[in-house]
Amino acid sequence: MMSKKQTTIFIVEDNRVFRLALKADIEVAFANMPIKIHLFETGESCMQEIKKEKPQIVILDYNLNSTVPNAADGIKILDWIKRESYETKVIMLTADDHIDIALKAFHHGASDYVVKTDTKFSKINYSLFNLIKMMEATNEAKKYKYLSGVLMLCAGILLGSIVAIQLVNPSVLR
Repeated sequence: MMSKKQTTIFIVEDNRVFRLALKADIEVAFANMPIKIHLFETGESCMQEIKKEKPQIVILDYNLNSTVPNAADGIKILDWIKRESYETKVIMLTADDHIDIALKAFHHGASDYVVKTDTKFSKINYSLFNLIKMMEATNEAKKYKYLSGVLMLCAGILLGSIVAIQLVNPSVLR
């Protein structure tokens, strides 16, 4: 089942060439799905936009200071994202293949962690696909939970009505 609802993805990456290549690769990989991708060079510019449009997914570079030396790092931006929009899924992206960075990212709320290796684009697309499917499943579960609540309420009203009628005029139900 492919998503009918548009998925908004923010890419926060200070390397312009990589940022554009990643966007193009995602658009090709998800050509049959309604996606909207926004690009940001810094986490600060991303945070301004998150307040307006809450994305479902953010792909966030861990090191964001190669072009803007005083830019906040990925962990600080991850914390901001989770405070502003807790349900937003974040894929942490880094060239550093250190387990302590991965653990730190997960501890701060990242949904996945991808190292920039030769297979980075396929790993990111795989992670995106899984996150989108997980969000769809969660939305379906919420619908069924709501529907079961409505059915229970209706059954309660019906049962309550029968009991009330029986108490007020017992001969009606015989």
